Amino acid sequence: MKTVLQTLLLSCLLLPPAHAEETRMSLRQEGNILAVEGQLEVSAGLDAAWAVLTDYPRFPEFVPGITHNRVLEQRKELKLIEQRGLINTGQFRMPFQGVLQVEERKRDGKPDGMKILYVSGPLKDVQGEWNIRHGKPLGLSYRMRMDISKAPFPPPLSVTIIEQQVRSWVEAFAREIQDVKRKKE
Repeated sequence: MKTVLQTLLLSCLLLPPAHAEETRMSLRQEGNILAVEGQLEVSAGLDAAWAVLTDYPRFPEFVPGITHNRVLEQRKELKLIEQRGLINTGQFRMPFQGVLQVEERKRDGKPDGMKILYVSGPLKDVQGEWNIRHGKPLGLSYRMRMDISKAPFPPPLSVTIIEQQVRSWVEAFAREIQDVKRKKE
């Protein structure tokens, strides 16, 4: 009986969280350009998702590796954000610091996503994009595009590091969106 209980407990601990389905990952490489996308669905509303995606100063509280995030400049839907952190995959550790340009997008007055461009630092010219698919459940995806010939990572590890970062970010935002939703209920 003790073994059965231990197995059940271990199974519960290893199951993915009930709030989001498994993250679907896709990779595409054309020449030196690598595009990695992570997608999942969350059972939360658009307001909760947008509140989390745009709460830039709080990113260090829930996004692995980000230690500092500060809005430097804001003009309507365009923001410049200073970011510092540590990319840590177990095999590789790299501190980073840079400035991102974020353009928040709305369609028909509703948040739709955002485009991100690293304008300085070791990730300069890396592009990111959050997309929100309206509905129930809400679809959330993040796509990163990077010229791997300019990547600050060791070439044999670049694809793995980028994929791990995208997965980590998408899952962190999904968890935080669920937490925000629970706190409002």
